[in-house]
Amino acid sequence: GGELFVPQTSTCLNAGYETLQNYAYFGNDGLPTQQSSAVHVFSATLDQRLQFGSFNWDNVITYQTTSNESVLALPKLAVYSNLYLNFAIARVLKVQLGVDCNYYTEYYAPRYNPATMTFHTQQEQKCGNFAFMNVYANFKLKKARFFVAMTHFNQGLFGGNNYFSSPHYPLNPRRLQMGVSVDFTN
Repeated sequence: GGELFVPQTSTCLNAGYETLQNYAYFGNDGLPTQQSSAVHVFSATLDQRLQFGSFNWDNVITYQTTSNESVLALPKLAVYSNLYLNFAIARVLKVQLGVDCNYYTEYYAPRYNPATMTFHTQQEQKCGNFAFMNVYANFKLKKARFFVAMTHFNQGLFGGNNYFSSPHYPLNPRRLQMGVSVDFTN
């Protein structure tokens, strides 16, 4: 693999190729098995950070593919994007207001088996192809941090209600979160 970083544009591009020999995994039946032939994985990631004054936009886009989807299933495309304003009020209160989004294409995500506490391959239900979005406000005053966030605010707005990270394991529903963190060290 390799990496290319362009500091003038805050762009980072990295790519890698892996060959897995004698790959051991849990098969569709939940039993351990070993792949006799090699499994090849290619991935390429673009990390782009943009800033115009207080406006910021951070993006990480990953493309990945595997030579054997039934042994090692991966989403073809995974995207993380964070769009936010970063500014200060009266030079002491640092404020960050934004929305972030996680998205990955549909694929046969591994199924979790609670009896053995393992993930195993499956070919029955695809997961993915939806955006998981959060709206947030972060505040920092000296050593105290405060936040308010509406996680998964887009639930049910578009993409249906099929929000599963793994078959039979839904992602967290829409919820309001608030918190305070204080650093008591000198």
